[in-house]
Amino acid sequence: MKKKMILGLVFSLVVLLAASAVQADDEYVCGDYASDLPIIIEEVEIDGTEVVYDEDNSLSLERGQDIDVKVKMSATEDVDNVELMAYISGYEHSDVEPISDTTAVFDMDANVTYIKKLQLSLPSRADEDTYKLRLVIADRSGDECTPNYLIKVDVPRHDVQIRDVVFSPDGSVQAGRALLATVRVKNTGEKDEDSIKVKVEIPSLDVSATDFIDELESDDTTTSEELFMRIPDCAKPGTYEVKVTVEFNEGEDAIRKTEVIEVTEGDVCPIKAEVEGRITVTVGGEAQTIEAGGAGAAYPVAITNSGTGSRTFSLGVEGVSNWGTARMSPSNVMNVAGGETKTAFVFVTANSGAADGERLFVLSIKDASGDTLQDITLKADVMGGSAGSIVSLSNARRVLEIGLIALVVILVIVGLIIAFRRMRGPEGEESQTYY
Repeated sequence: MKKKMILGLVFSLVVLLAASAVQADDEYVCGDYASDLPIIIEEVEIDGTEVVYDEDNSLSLERGQDIDVKVKMSATEDVDNVELMAYISGYEHSDVEPISDTTAVFDMDANVTYIKKLQLSLPSRADEDTYKLRLVIADRSGDECTPNYLIKVDVPRHDVQIRDVVFSPDGSVQAGRALLATVRVKNTGEKDEDSIKVKVEIPSLDVSATDFIDELESDDTTTSEELFMRIPDCAKPGTYEVKVTVEFNEGEDAIRKTEVIEVTEGDVCPIKAEVEGRITVTVGGEAQTIEAGGAGAAYPVAITNSGTGSRTFSLGVEGVSNWGTARMSPSNVMNVAGGETKTAFVFVTANSGAADGERLFVLSIKDASGDTLQDITLKADVMGGSAGSIVSLSNARRVLEIGLIALVVILVIVGLIIAFRRMRGPEGEESQTYY
């Protein structure tokens, strides 16, 4: 019985020792490799896969991707000012595009596990080959600790890169002019690519151009045809984003790049002529005879708007209330469209018993903001109303005849004004009155 118990204990001890040995094999103890740092690398993961230092079986990674490195580490003693760096050496362009990342300086307490994360970018120009991911752990004065992990940089099956975008003119273009773009692309994938679609667009200006590259073999570089985009004549000056899209692998994959171009003010944008052109006011019958208590007199007022925009005017009469009344027909507000003429009538009557004689009153014309454009002085010759109703009827008929004649005269004058102005061409805004 004792022998069986002893054998069981021995077997359990062997299993525990074997498990510890396996665990120890996965750890990297800095003190065992010519380093005086009391630090143990317990576990390293690359893109979520655990790797073992100096193992022959390498981890495959595709170039043109970011790789995440997670390091689990602890210390047997307190260590201050520790720094962890991960890098890959042997890349042709490492002087301008290093493959490395470094943590901030940190302190480690004894018997505490720390997790540090780093990220490295594998350039699309990296050669397909086997590399070593090297970790460097160091403090201020001790010997560094440098475990290595094998990785295999592979080439994606389908991959195209935008190498350059060239504009003509370069940097800036005038509104109304053409912008030419050429796009240089490289096939960095394993497979040859057919029918590569290259599109350049300025979304804010709603302009774009497209070209197709018929064939591009693996590891070859080519340049698209010139892509023509015409900047709109009246494009607002400023900086605009130019989006470049390259579609490949039968449209399944795409790569995008954004550039900027400066658009300057053009010289071909149509200028909107005479937004607020000349305003012409024509009044018929400057002086009229009015019978006191009778039908009164009508003063036609024609307003011509020679601009392109609609204008609103209001009519008002002052100086009549002491001896008569005044009203406007069809309204005291006139909305005159560009290039049109509209007519209103000012009807003035004299009160019964108004004294005979000449009366002066003022017709005011104002714009929509209430500013006075013109004050026109009109005359009324008031006569007594003792001739009775027959005279009143005769006077009313006479008023209508005069108003009709005045309206015809106004229309003739307006026609002559418009014809004369078309012959002379547009001028600056001003207001004129014709009687």
